[in-house]
Amino acid sequence: MSSSRPSARPPAYHHGDLRNALLREALSADSLESMSLRQLAARLGVSAAAVYRHFDGRDALLAALAAQGFDALHRVFAEAFPIGEPPVGPRQARDRLRRLGEAYLGFATAEPALWRLMFGPLGAGHRAQARPAGRANTFDYLPAALLGLHRTGVLPQPPTDDDVRFAWSAIHGLAALRLGLVPLAQGPDDALVRAATDRLVRALGGTPEGVSATACRPQ
Repeated sequence: MSSSRPSARPPAYHHGDLRNALLREALSADSLESMSLRQLAARLGVSAAAVYRHFDGRDALLAALAAQGFDALHRVFAEAFPIGEPPVGPRQARDRLRRLGEAYLGFATAEPALWRLMFGPLGAGHRAQARPAGRANTFDYLPAALLGLHRTGVLPQPPTDDDVRFAWSAIHGLAALRLGLVPLAQGPDDALVRAATDRLVRALGGTPEGVSATACRPQ
């Protein structure tokens, strides 16, 4: 009696597309850092030699994944706000910071393994390779958002490197806590980011929301 049960696993790639298939398969793994090329080859049903024609080692695969991740994060950030256009007022400047935070939190939640690779301890070398020259990259968006807050009068001083690191630690830490299933970091993205960015602006000496910058200046 014949069976209609499908075969074990259909081909995951088309001929000539093994490199992209390897990247997709790696992204589906629970831990990118522990994934070996031989494991990937076995999962796709190809020889290890075929894999090594595309990546000469695990580090090359991780670097390609990190670069792909930063490209994806750049697209997400570009949807948050146009980095080449200054905000037209305090409200828009605040909204940009919030949208950026929501975009970052959403990316980390949607791609936890990739996010850990990109920003984890094993990702330092890959981050250096994944910062494209000649165009805005993901590391430019937070300073731009903070500068927009200053130019619209929300922040009294231009953001320093320390300010950027402080802001980064707040948003990045929120994502790390959330992925660690810390109860205090659970909840809707917009509510979490609004609370974090409001506190961040106040900590940097910014004017409270709903209060004009001129109203806070000494008379």
